[in-house]
Amino acid sequence: MSLLSPAVAPVVAPAPTIRPTRAVVDLAAIRHNLEFIRRRIGSRCGIMAVVKADGYGHGMVDVAREAARWGVQGIAVATVDEALTLRESKGLEEMPILVAGPSFPDDADLLQRAGISVTIGTIELLRQHLAIARRRGVAPRLHLKVDTGMGRYGFRPDRLTFLDLFGPMPQALEGLMTHFSVSDSLNQDDVDYTISQRQRFEFVARRVHKFGFRPVVHAANSGAVLHHEESHYELVRPGVLLYGAHPDPSAGGLPLKQAMTLATRIVAIHDRPAGASISYGRRYVMPEHGRLGILPIGYGDGLPRCYGDGGQVLIRGRRVPIVGRVCMDQTIVDLSKLPEGRVGDEVVLYGSQGGERISLEEVARIARTIPYEITCQLGGRVPRIVIDSHETSSPAPAGGLEV
Repeated sequence: MSLLSPAVAPVVAPAPTIRPTRAVVDLAAIRHNLEFIRRRIGSRCGIMAVVKADGYGHGMVDVAREAARWGVQGIAVATVDEALTLRESKGLEEMPILVAGPSFPDDADLLQRAGISVTIGTIELLRQHLAIARRRGVAPRLHLKVDTGMGRYGFRPDRLTFLDLFGPMPQALEGLMTHFSVSDSLNQDDVDYTISQRQRFEFVARRVHKFGFRPVVHAANSGAVLHHEESHYELVRPGVLLYGAHPDPSAGGLPLKQAMTLATRIVAIHDRPAGASISYGRRYVMPEHGRLGILPIGYGDGLPRCYGDGGQVLIRGRRVPIVGRVCMDQTIVDLSKLPEGRVGDEVVLYGSQGGERISLEEVARIARTIPYEITCQLGGRVPRIVIDSHETSSPAPAGGLEV
C-alpha cells in the first residue's frame, strides 16, 4: 500500500491540553508595588511605569493597563513596535507612552501620528522629527537623552549646541532625561559615580531652563528610586520594582510583592541507584539510591541552565533540590527526602507555596545574574495566566505627563 493511499482513515489528533508549566501574574501585586513606589517618592513626583521586554516577561499590555488604571503618569517601552502595540490597546489610547530606547529616523512620522513620545539621542533623529513636525503643523513629543556616564545612547553634556533648533517649536521639547548605570549599588564608589551623573545632568537641566524650555525632567530608575532621592525630580521610571524584585540580587528586605509565580507539575518519578549519572555532562552522580522527579520545564522555557548548581523548588510546601544540569525541556529534582511526592504535584520554581518562598533575587544569585534577566528570558511557550488576587474599588485616575 502506498504511503499516500487514501484507503486508511486519517487519525484525528486529540485537542491539545493546557501545559502544566505556567507563569501566574498577579495584578494585585503590581498595584501593591506601585503604592510602595508612591510612598517612596512622595505625592509631588510622577511615575512612568517601565513595561518594556513584554513587561519584563509579565505581559506588557496587561501590566500597562493595570498601571494606567492605578494612575501612573506615563508608560515607558524600549522599541517602536512595543509603543505602537500599546497605543492600539484598549484603555491606552490616550496614555502618554515613551519610546525610551533609540529609534530610526524613518519611524518618525509613524510615531508622531500615533502621539508617541520619542527619546532623542542623535542630531539626525532630532532634525528628522522637527522637519516632519513642521510639515504636519503639529509639535512632536521629544525627550532629549543626556549621556551622563552610562556610555550608551544620548548626547554628551558638553555637546548641546543644537538647542536653538527647538526655537520655532519650543513645546516639542517635552522631556529631558538621563539613565544611571550603578544606582542600585551602595558601594561608595558607585554611590559617588551616581552623584556625579546626577550633577552633570543637573548642569544640563539648568542650561536647558536658561534657554527658556521647561521639559519634564526625569532620571531615576529603580535603584535611584530606592537610594538617590535627589534624583527623583518630576518623574521616576521604575522597572523591576514594579514587578516586586530588588534591582540588586544581593539585597532584599523591601515590602514588595513578587508579581510572578513560575510553576509546573511533576510529570514522572524514577528510582536511580547510587553511582548513577544524572543529566548532561555527568555533573551530578547519585551519592546513594534515591528517587527523582522529572519536571516539564527547562532552559528552552527560560529557566537558567546553570540553575542545577544549587537551585531549589517548592513541592508540598517544602524545598527540594534540583540535581544535574537543567535540560532544554526537562529539569530533575531529588525527591528522596520527600517520599510523599507524587506525579501531578504542583512545583513552584519561584514564588510562594505553603509557608515557603523562593524569590527572584534568590534565583538570580544562584544563576549568577540579576532578577531582570530571570523573568525577561521566560520563553513564549510558557503560558501567562493573569489573575487579580484581590480587587480594589477605586483606583486613582490616570494622569498626563504634566506633573
